Amino acid sequence: MKNVSEILVNRILEKLIENDSIDVEDVEVYKFGVETTLLKALHYTSYLVIALCTNKFFEFAIIFTVFYIFRRNTGGFHAKTRIGCYLFSCAVIFLSLLATEINFSWQGAAVISILDIIILLILSPVKNSNRNLDTEEIEYFRHRLRILSVIFSVVYIVTLGLRAEYFIALYTIGLTIDTLLTILGKSQTIKQS
Repeated sequence: MKNVSEILVNRILEKLIENDSIDVEDVEVYKFGVETTLLKALHYTSYLVIALCTNKFFEFAIIFTVFYIFRRNTGGFHAKTRIGCYLFSCAVIFLSLLATEINFSWQGAAVISILDIIILLILSPVKNSNRNLDTEEIEYFRHRLRILSVIFSVVYIVTLGLRAEYFIALYTIGLTIDTLLTILGKSQTIKQS
């Protein structure tokens, strides 16, 4: 897989240089950007395939949105290799869609979500080898997480008021996935120090 991706990245870079879209001196910077873009495209395409194969596209859209918004501010577990990251993230998406089969009471989901937010506010943001944060960045992400937690809580309460309990379960799954990855990331950081 690595050879195929390297060949593809190199061909894209060659075309960009041929078309005078980038300078030869900037190839390494663009190489990183192209690799990252292709990896993200592979991940997201795989997630969509998993959602479609499990016939849970709607559920995926809600769960992934909640997860992604929180993940951007909390950090968390990261696999050490690209293939490990790919397989782990696909497994997480698959398991989160399986979790939609669990019958949540809205009260149970609410308790889980409250605990998730408390844990995230205490542990986040999580530093890792991909994301080494200074004091200013830590405070920035904590501030964003506090605002996001308030917005999430308001949406959660409004959804409860509308008696859309299935949405509550999906919100809770997305938030819980982020919380679990944050806990794993924190323990990974502690082991590495």
